[in-house]
Amino acid sequence: MPSATRPRISVINDNPDFLELMSAILDEDAGYEVSLFNGEETTIAEIGASRPDLIIVDLLLGGASGWEIVTLARAEDRLAEIPIIVCSADVASLREREAELAAIGNIHVLPKPFGIDQITGLVGDLIGQPASR
Repeated sequence: MPSATRPRISVINDNPDFLELMSAILDEDAGYEVSLFNGEETTIAEIGASRPDLIIVDLLLGGASGWEIVTLARAEDRLAEIPIIVCSADVASLREREAELAAIGNIHVLPKPFGIDQITGLVGDLIGQPASR
């Protein structure tokens, strides 16, 4: 019996501990296929090549900006319609850009810190639950 393809999530962050945590929660526990990217070193082409069903990006990525990744993703044919979750502890910046994010479309905000149920619930709402492994 062939196994169903697991939904793919690309996580972009400059914090290795956060990337490891997202892998543990979303891949090991929830059963999604997760690709991890260092936000300071990755390109939009690399993210696109991972063929994500969902992108999770931090607002602040060291020298880079999560806003740049959001903008570039919307301009990239393969990523234009993919839901994006913007995570950040910078709640003030998230509020300042709320209207801009709504205008971009299919952008969801998840302030840090967040609970496991919050991230898995939002991911499940956006791309569905993976088939049992």
